[in-house]
Amino acid sequence: MSESQLLQAAFAEAEADDSLNERQKTVLREVCDTFISTGIPVGSRNLSKSSQLACSPATLRNEMADLESMGYLYSPHTSAGRVPTEKGYKFYVNFLVEFERISQLEETLIGKIAEVSHETHNRQQDILKSAIKYACQKTNLAGVLLAPQHAKNPLRSIKLFRILENKAMLVTVDDCGNINNQVVVIPNETSDDVLEKLTILLNAQLCQQEFHQYEQDYILKTRHILSRYNNLLSQLVKHVQDTENDSDSGSGSIFLDGLVNFFDQPEFNDPEKIRQMVSLLDQKENLLRLLAKSLDSKREIVVNIGSDSGLAIKDVSLVSARYCGPNRSVGRIGLIGPLRMDYGGVVATLARLSNTLSKLLVGQNDLK
Repeated sequence: MSESQLLQAAFAEAEADDSLNERQKTVLREVCDTFISTGIPVGSRNLSKSSQLACSPATLRNEMADLESMGYLYSPHTSAGRVPTEKGYKFYVNFLVEFERISQLEETLIGKIAEVSHETHNRQQDILKSAIKYACQKTNLAGVLLAPQHAKNPLRSIKLFRILENKAMLVTVDDCGNINNQVVVIPNETSDDVLEKLTILLNAQLCQQEFHQYEQDYILKTRHILSRYNNLLSQLVKHVQDTENDSDSGSGSIFLDGLVNFFDQPEFNDPEKIRQMVSLLDQKENLLRLLAKSLDSKREIVVNIGSDSGLAIKDVSLVSARYCGPNRSVGRIGLIGPLRMDYGGVVATLARLSNTLSKLLVGQNDLK
C-alpha cells in the first residue's frame, strides 16, 4: 500500500460530523494547531493575530466559548486561554488534521534502516530496533513495536476424552492443522456420556462451525442436562482460551524506545505523571496484549486518543501502524505521547515506516 493510501486509510471509518459550522471548525483547527506547537493555552487575542479568519478577538472569544460549552475546548485554572479536550482532539484528528508529507531527505534517512542489517546475524531484529529508534527521534515521543507474529487461527475442532478416572485429554485443532493438547482434571463421577456432551458444547461455543436446527435443539437440550457441570464447562473453556493466549504472547517480542522523551513534554513535568508513565511502559505484558489485540483490526493505521488508547493513564494517545512480516505474519509499530501530539506528522511517519518495514521484511514483489 502506498503512503498516500495509508494516510487515507488512517481515518477512513470516521463519519461526517455536522455538529460544527465552518467557522467553528476553523477556530478549533487553529486552536489545536497552536496548542500542539506551543503547549501554551490559546487566547482569543493571540489567535486573532494568526487566524485565517477576518474576525475580531471578541468574535473569536465568543466562538471559543461556544466550542467550550459543546465540550471541544476547556479553560485551565491557571490561564484564560483554552486547550482542546479529548473530544476536541478526536474531531480534529478525524476531520481537520492536515497530514505532512515525508520529504525526500527523510525518505533517504528511513531507507538507511536497511543498512543496519548488513552482515549481521539477526537482520530482522536489527531492522525493527532501528525503525522504532528512528520513529522516536523523528517525533520526540515514546515508541513501541510488536515483532511480526501470526494472527490467531480459528479453531476447527475440540476433542475431550478420558485418560484416567479423574483426568481427561483436551485436544484442539485450528484451521491450519496445528494441534495442541493438555491434561485437565475432571470430577471422578464424570461419565463418558457427559464427556461426549461437553465436547459438543465446547465445539458449539468455541469453534467456527455451522449447526443445523436439529443440532441446535440437541445442543440446547444437552446444555440443560449438563447444568450440574456448568463449572466444569467454564473451566474447560478457560483452558482452551488460556492456551491460545499463551501461544500468542510467546510468539512475538516487543521493543520499547524513547522513554526519556516524556521528560521533554510539559504535560509530564509532574513527577507523579512521570512515575505512572514509567510504570506503564515497564509492564511490557500489557503493551504486548494491547498491540496483539490490534492485529485483528483491518485498519492499517489506528489512532486511539485518550481513553480510547487502552493505556492505564489519562491524557495519553497511542497511534500504531500495521506492517507485514515473513510468512504472512504481521506486526505493529506505534508511538505513545500526550494528547497534544502532532497527529499529522506522527501518522505520516508511521505510514512511511510501516511501508518500509514491509518491503524490508517481506520484499517489495511479495507485497504486490
